[in-house]
Amino acid sequence: MNAGEIGKEAGRIFEYKLPPNWISRSQEDQDDHGIDYEIELKNSDGKALGKDSVFKVQVKGEENCSFINNGKTVSHSIKIERLKYYLKFNIPVVLVVVDVTLERVFWVSITDSDKIKEQVSSTRDDSKAIHLPVENELVRRNDASFVGLLNAVTQCWDYLSVRGIKQAVANYSMVKPDEIDKCIDEIGDAFFRAHHAKLDQLLLKRSFDELYQQSNQIMQSPIAPPKDRFIATMYYAEAFNISPYKKIKDEEIVERLILREMLVRIAREKRDRTYRLTAIGKARIEVFKSKLDQLHALHISNQHFDSESYNFYYLNAATQKLYLDVCRTLQKIIFLCNRLVIQSQFDVLAGLFVELGALLLIFKTVHSVRGTNESIEFLDDWFEQVNLLVLMYVTNDEDYHKLDRLYFLTAHLGLKDTEKLAHTKKLILSALPESEDLLNFIEKKVNELNRNSEQDFYDLSIEEQKKFFSNMAKNLGMDPDDPENEPGRLVKIGLDNYDSSGVVKNCENMFVHYKPRGMIAQMLGMYSLGGGLMICLKHGHVTGTGALISEAYNRPGSPSLQGFKQRHCNSCCDCKAREDSWEWNLKWQLEESEKHRELLDKFKLF
Repeated sequence: MNAGEIGKEAGRIFEYKLPPNWISRSQEDQDDHGIDYEIELKNSDGKALGKDSVFKVQVKGEENCSFINNGKTVSHSIKIERLKYYLKFNIPVVLVVVDVTLERVFWVSITDSDKIKEQVSSTRDDSKAIHLPVENELVRRNDASFVGLLNAVTQCWDYLSVRGIKQAVANYSMVKPDEIDKCIDEIGDAFFRAHHAKLDQLLLKRSFDELYQQSNQIMQSPIAPPKDRFIATMYYAEAFNISPYKKIKDEEIVERLILREMLVRIAREKRDRTYRLTAIGKARIEVFKSKLDQLHALHISNQHFDSESYNFYYLNAATQKLYLDVCRTLQKIIFLCNRLVIQSQFDVLAGLFVELGALLLIFKTVHSVRGTNESIEFLDDWFEQVNLLVLMYVTNDEDYHKLDRLYFLTAHLGLKDTEKLAHTKKLILSALPESEDLLNFIEKKVNELNRNSEQDFYDLSIEEQKKFFSNMAKNLGMDPDDPENEPGRLVKIGLDNYDSSGVVKNCENMFVHYKPRGMIAQMLGMYSLGGGLMICLKHGHVTGTGALISEAYNRPGSPSLQGFKQRHCNSCCDCKAREDSWEWNLKWQLEESEKHRELLDKFKLF
């Protein structure tokens, strides 16, 4: 066969091997020179998953592949210019080599391959041999053979997301702390200094209701200038961040976005660059926070599923898509921060960075636990530089409110590097000696919080444990405070049933055995979701709880509708209340379950 015939045959074999739920599009008539196919995945309902489930494929055919390393590797030569072209793509690129004689298909990821990048940068040759492991073979109707390819594409998307953040960080213009004074003098009367003194005092005193009232009057005033309305909206939004008056998560997010939209609208009316950059930054950070909350919750949820289960792959795909969105949003925020540094807009930068700092810690946590190959040490370096810059600015400006929050974050990070923390503290005290008591107090609080964070989940109070599950449920869109949210209603029942002491304290023989079941229980890892059993350990009486334990236990009425207490406990001679000192806790619950495992296993079918 000639080269053209080999190429056509390779394409036919490749398409024949693909799973039926993969969408294959020819790229011969597109601008992607050298790319043969674009592959998009579909879900179980046959719906395309979108742009973040797409990757490009270059198919190369050989009449007889060259096998090396005792048949463990396929070696294929490809032009360096072509590899350079592929490495510039902002979408995963996979090289596929087809042995048309044996009808075998092998693949290797190009986008995130350190070896290929090193080959491209270090050689002067026109071509280079690319090695494809034979275990990377695609076998028709063998789904397992395609899992490795899907995982590789996922890693490529991770790599590209981090690469975008790295490009944003690379644009950072270094400003030395000792240059801040000069920059402040050059800025002059920055709008953040034109505080509404009364609003500032109300915020510091945490008089939020009065602050809302005062701010709203200015925000809604038809005669107040845009500058005053903008600052009033900023104070209103800051108060809402600290003490939101909306209980339902969706309503809280909507309120935050409305406030951000108001800032953008007033900034357009003002037609001032400082206001515009502030409004854009606040809006982007709000979007980043909302997506990051969901990402963090999804990541925790995915750990509760078997890695081979359908639910795991479904949630993993959702997590991956959200992770890409978070990375892209962060990239835009970093570009904006760099722009603010270049333009010496330190007032605006300080206002944004106070919100951004804590969010970056959460992002780093998710990134590291995901096991993504690409390191983000460069983000740490950028963060430290900008954080020090902003700290010195707010110190010189004697802005204690921002200094408090930023140094708290610095002290938290400084637990792992006391030398850097000591250096930062020395710089702050050289400019603002009277802040020493404040800095010492913050360090003490950080150390206390760090010790408390190391305590076991079982050692948390019942309310703290319930709050953890409630927050995670809200971030997953299952708000227990929203009566219109059906999944949230189920979560609320689980939270109400979390502590069974109202039932168990009445008798030493009484036990509530939880049987968590269903997608929601598995996502949250919450033991009290999905129903349970009330059991008399002495006499073997058992009743399914259905919904609320308290109602199933104590329900007067006709015999057929009576609760467990009325049917069994009231007439029992062995009923003896637990001692007053006894308290229910999660650890006791799990230990008792194991202690009575033999009996409890008899009720598996309930």
